[in-house]
Amino acid sequence: MMNVLPIGSVIRLKDGEQKIMIISRAPLYNNEGTIGYFDYAGCLYPQGQNSQMTYFFNHEDIEEIYFTGYVDEMEKEFLKQYELQKDKIKYPKLKIKAD
Repeated sequence: MMNVLPIGSVIRLKDGEQKIMIISRAPLYNNEGTIGYFDYAGCLYPQGQNSQMTYFFNHEDIEEIYFTGYVDEMEKEFLKQYELQKDKIKYPKLKIKAD
């Protein structure tokens, strides 16, 4: 079982140089006509969200965690529900293509 990171967590991807802040979990992505999902979507840190620069990635793509986002009772309940529902996601899990 992977530990799902909360919104606001700041990470670095494998082979990456920029810090990325997680802004969404299980976002849908249109990959050349195939709709699927990644574990996370993020934006550059500290720049923030930009309509042209959203990064989609999976937990296994993370090299380093700099900061873990805010966790309260709502987050704990979300994680509990996420674990119960994740195997029922009807979309395929996409992967980052290595260049």
